[in-house]
Amino acid sequence: MRQLLRYRMLWIVFFAMGSAFAQDVVPTRQDWSFSGLTGNYDKEQLRRGLQVYEEKCRACHSMKYLTFRTLTKPDGPELTTEEAKSLASGYVFPIIQDDGQPGERDGTLNDSFISPYLNEQEARYLNNGALPVDLSYIVRARTYDRGFPQFLLDAFIPYSEQGADYLFALLTGYLPDDPEMKANRYYPGGVINMPKPLADGEIEWQAEPHIAQTEEQYARDVTALLVWAADPERQARTQRGIYVMGYLAFVLALLWMLRRMKRRAQT
Repeated sequence: MRQLLRYRMLWIVFFAMGSAFAQDVVPTRQDWSFSGLTGNYDKEQLRRGLQVYEEKCRACHSMKYLTFRTLTKPDGPELTTEEAKSLASGYVFPIIQDDGQPGERDGTLNDSFISPYLNEQEARYLNNGALPVDLSYIVRARTYDRGFPQFLLDAFIPYSEQGADYLFALLTGYLPDDPEMKANRYYPGGVINMPKPLADGEIEWQAEPHIAQTEEQYARDVTALLVWAADPERQARTQRGIYVMGYLAFVLALLWMLRRMKRRAQT
């Protein structure tokens, strides 16, 4: 009888944990090219995502921890130096001139994606009191509860694309019957201060006109860019990790063989 009660209590605890960690609308797990140990960033997708950022996100959001020079490095958009300089020159940075008066200068490769607002007060004033977030690490700062029993499996098989799944769902999760375009099924409370940012046909791809010009494609590409922006060295680090693990496995195999040989010699 006591054992039966113990099992019942265990099931009650599992169901309670499941209801506590689950949420009403869970983002769908997406198939990303950069997922897993063998994943790779799609250079063309990152370039499209950069275009989406420039045309739709830049007006409100900064990426202050990403420099223009980083765009030229391998495993990213891989812009040429001239392309990155041209992009940087489109940003204006405040300076203090030699005479002590405020002035402006064009951006350089060492600069980052500056905020479009002069200060936090201006940003809040122009956005109904809300402060637009910096997008440098947005995919790390946003996630969702995957529910029971998935959250238990995540403890043994880590899944690192939750932020990307959530961001993609948020960008495509606006309700079509909302006149203010702020109702979002994935945002806590159901209403977000950011109006619907993307719509079909708003952006014409500069280099790949055959790629779909849809809201879903725009959201997927800019999400991929923000994943890369949060960790530009991820792909190189993963490759180094695979080499290190292979090397350690080789050394371990050698040590095991030496131990076997030593035991045979002793006998």
